[in-house]
Amino acid sequence: MTERTDNKATVYIPGHYRTEAADGLAEFNYLLTQALKADFTIQFIEFCLEQAPDWYQIEHTDDICIHKFGIKNCSKLQLPKAFQNWLKAIRGETCIFHLSHIYNIDNYLICRLLNKYNIPYLITPHDSFVYDPDFRKKRPFLKRLYRNAFIRVFDKYVLDNAAVVHGITAMCAGYLKNITNSPVCVVANQVSDTNILLNLAALKPQVCFIGRFSIFNKGIDLALKAFQVFKSSSGHAKEVKYTLIGPADAPAIVEREQLCRQLKLKIGEDVVFTGKLSEADRNTILAESKVYMQLSRSEGFGLSIAQALSCYKPVIISTQVPIHDKVTAYNAGFAVTSPEEAAQALDKIFSLSQTEYATMAENARRCYEQEFHPDVIKPQLIGLYEKALLHVRH
Repeated sequence: MTERTDNKATVYIPGHYRTEAADGLAEFNYLLTQALKADFTIQFIEFCLEQAPDWYQIEHTDDICIHKFGIKNCSKLQLPKAFQNWLKAIRGETCIFHLSHIYNIDNYLICRLLNKYNIPYLITPHDSFVYDPDFRKKRPFLKRLYRNAFIRVFDKYVLDNAAVVHGITAMCAGYLKNITNSPVCVVANQVSDTNILLNLAALKPQVCFIGRFSIFNKGIDLALKAFQVFKSSSGHAKEVKYTLIGPADAPAIVEREQLCRQLKLKIGEDVVFTGKLSEADRNTILAESKVYMQLSRSEGFGLSIAQALSCYKPVIISTQVPIHDKVTAYNAGFAVTSPEEAAQALDKIFSLSQTEYATMAENARRCYEQEFHPDVIKPQLIGLYEKALLHVRH
């Protein structure tokens, strides 16, 4: 059964709960929980590979209840019996499920049971760019065939039967309409305020990037090329460094070093790779940087970009980043389609007077406050859940 301490509706989230903001989906779930736990009872569901299918245990982290179910030796097309029995027992509760994954067979299996027991759910497909026909055309042929079949059978079922489909940007909503006729409600990701103030005197001639080193998807090769063009063509580039923060595996380390050699960028002088840093050290570098640059080829949202905006950082981003329209609408930076355009944008920012730069920096902060601040997003998220709770089939 489930644990209830009040009359609030319960939101069940399949996935891992982390007590501190992590990366990607873990950070989304953490921020969601912190924002909404006063209004809903938030509980998590975890499947444990090392436990038998009849194993079920409740644990608590902080004040969050976590339901754990064993899936050892379970078929890929079968959920554990303990979970099925538990789900059957909670039907009739005032509750909803919040799903996030795509290309995930467990989502499909869970949704089949939720529909059977008349339990509503909403889904937030974070990387919905994968439903863009242009993106799918670029995949290898066999992978494209497999993914297309999976989408049409499994993902489409999940989306078509959701009480609410949650698109995190208008661009994402457009991608989702390629797959489902279900209405898509657009609510942006909430982004925690770093509480970093604008200090013009502390700025260094530095460009910053924060993220994992998926060199192709994150467009790190494009960004390094843009920086090389800027360094070789701009009169404002002499002392400027590009500092890239984030973890990289061994192949990515080799690839980025090869790119720097090819572009004649000196590691440690022109370009600095810090590896993974603590949140405090990351924020220090971000606060000291004059601009944030990320030229992703594909992006679900752009969390690090929104965090940079919260720190008064003008940003240079590719038009593949779904929030690029917000950046340009607020004149908070530049949305570009090539390394050459990015280099021109760098030149423009580093040639601004202090007054002109301060105006763009304030625009960046205003974009964050009006589009991504938790105080703005929280009421919209509550509205999504309330809409889903009304969607009980009769």
